[in-house]
Amino acid sequence: GQMYSQAMDRTGFEYHTIRADSLVSERIQFVRRRTNLSWSHHREVAALEPPEQDVWLAKAEEGEWTCAHLRLELRAARYEVAKLRDRAIAIEQVGGDCALIRVIHDDMMAVLPPMALHFDLVIADPPYNVTPWTWDQLGDAQEFIDKARQWLQTIRGVVKPKYTLFWFCSPHYAADMEMLFRELAMPIKSRVVWHRRNLAMGANPDNSFVGSWEMVFHVGNRPLNLPELWDDGRFDVQIFPVPQTNFEDEKVHPTQKPLKLIERLVEFGSYPGDLVLDPFAGGGTTGAACQIVGRQCILVEREGEYITAIRQRLGL
Repeated sequence: GQMYSQAMDRTGFEYHTIRADSLVSERIQFVRRRTNLSWSHHREVAALEPPEQDVWLAKAEEGEWTCAHLRLELRAARYEVAKLRDRAIAIEQVGGDCALIRVIHDDMMAVLPPMALHFDLVIADPPYNVTPWTWDQLGDAQEFIDKARQWLQTIRGVVKPKYTLFWFCSPHYAADMEMLFRELAMPIKSRVVWHRRNLAMGANPDNSFVGSWEMVFHVGNRPLNLPELWDDGRFDVQIFPVPQTNFEDEKVHPTQKPLKLIERLVEFGSYPGDLVLDPFAGGGTTGAACQIVGRQCILVEREGEYITAIRQRLGL
């Protein structure tokens, strides 16, 4: 009413301009705006949720995008989301017998919030910050823990109210990760030890025992899909060898996890028709397991050198 007519008289702006500016003021808090970006940049993302606004404003600022460039990127992302939703609808219509796999080349924190999908099961094998690989070196202990917190906050925003998460980590950071799960109110249900019985061979450290296991945190609030048969699969120590180049489960990634182990986690952690996420796809083992079990799956991998390996492995 009076507010807009008075503003039009005072500023000389058209109604639609003032209405758009009002939307930005209402939707984007002052402390979260980017001084290096125009008001028009902010107007492009005003309709998004705050975490998504942060992602796109950061991309625009870092890439020095024009407003038109930002608009095109947003349209492309919406198109990608539409395709993903179409796939989810298709798998839901045909049931859980056919596993559809989608591979996305991007950083998980950039791609997951705009996707606006919600997952039943997440299998995450993130960088450990303990190996010499460049992508695994994320700074000192505190920097790595802060990064892990950001990863978990992103995942917490894309899981369903009832969900299961399996999170791999080095024993070196197991205690820190446990505290993070408590901090973020993500309940730990089991602490699974993966005993990698073949990796220890030949190792000879001077001042410690030879490491032969890694932690897998089982987190969430959803019952496991356990088989009726009681066998070793039900226990919290899982014994599988590390993939090697001469294995049938051929090694295509330096920190690849055993297919049989991931297949078990997919089978126990999901039900027919569920949507599975692997935000650190690596060699695509979660996708291979989903093809075997019959689950729809989205794989996100940041490192371009592994995208081709994933597609070849999965026949995509």
